[in-house]
Amino acid sequence: MPYTSIRILLPITLLVAGPGVRAEPLGRLFFTPAERARMEQPLSRAEPPSPPPRLDGIITRSEGPPTLFLDGKATPGEASRIRLRDSSALITTADGRTHRLRVGTPPASPP
Repeated sequence: MPYTSIRILLPITLLVAGPGVRAEPLGRLFFTPAERARMEQPLSRAEPPSPPPRLDGIITRSEGPPTLFLDGKATPGEASRIRLRDSSALITTADGRTHRLRVGTPPASPP
């Protein structure tokens, strides 16, 4: 009788525990130095953030949205993001960063 229960319980135990057991990754021990260097390359190639645009001027109108001149090109602006008293505008670049730019001030170098 005990032999029969072992024959039944052993396959059930293996089926239940089997999918949860995984082999650990080998790490970098068994790779050549060239392969290890290639594995590290994507980590070290982060692109530096692009510098913020240069604000050349702001034109405000009594009617309609203001116009910003960014890097010499006219761009429509939002009145809520422009402060006329200090000639500055809040700009969001394509990479999602937000910059407070003043007219005529050269852009700061990225960190």
